[in-house]
Amino acid sequence: MKTNRKLNGILAVALLALVLMGPSMATSKDAAASKDDAATRPTAPPEPLKVAAVSTTGFGFSDAARGLKLTVDQVLEIVTDENLKNDEQSRTLALRKVIGQRFDFSKMAMHTLVNVWDRRSRKEQQQFTRLFRRLLEKSYMNIIESFQGGKVHFLSERVKGDYAFIKTNFVSADRTLAVHYKLKREGQNWRVYDFLVQGVSMVRNYRFQFTKVIRQESFQGLLQRLKEQTA
Repeated sequence: MKTNRKLNGILAVALLALVLMGPSMATSKDAAASKDDAATRPTAPPEPLKVAAVSTTGFGFSDAARGLKLTVDQVLEIVTDENLKNDEQSRTLALRKVIGQRFDFSKMAMHTLVNVWDRRSRKEQQQFTRLFRRLLEKSYMNIIESFQGGKVHFLSERVKGDYAFIKTNFVSADRTLAVHYKLKREGQNWRVYDFLVQGVSMVRNYRFQFTKVIRQESFQGLLQRLKEQTA
């Protein structure tokens, strides 16, 4: 079925496809996303800060941006660690730990199923969150690993109360990928509750796809597809 093929494509390569297609997608989707970001868009972006493949110092933005930069640095260190290149299991576990400390996967999962979340049992919510986390972890790790040897530019930030919007570019010799983050302060920590790749919100994108599958098939059918794609 057409819908099934579309979902399989989204689940398997949603972010990786964006990476490979490069800047050509930053057109109307950027414009559509701009409305969501209006409240947190900086009016005068500072000069880009280049972040090498290993940790750097001297980053002077807000706590939200410094925390995000720390996570990006740690992820880059892991993917370029020679001792982990031939140990996929250890590398994956290390990446999942670092990413999990910054990304609020529970909130992202809930927002993705916002229209049906309260109608799902606690067990179903936990199943979905676990599978959705694996999907996003895999997608984000694909982005990082595909840009090994490149740079991350922290372009600008906007903090408004407990919310922040931070723009970055992943840059390699042959392409640039815009990855922007929405964060919310929780106590002393800032956590990512959505991120945009070339202007495409991952939470909104998956919400649209998952809603179609649930309507045309069932929630259990969605869980089965997620299991297949994250196995």
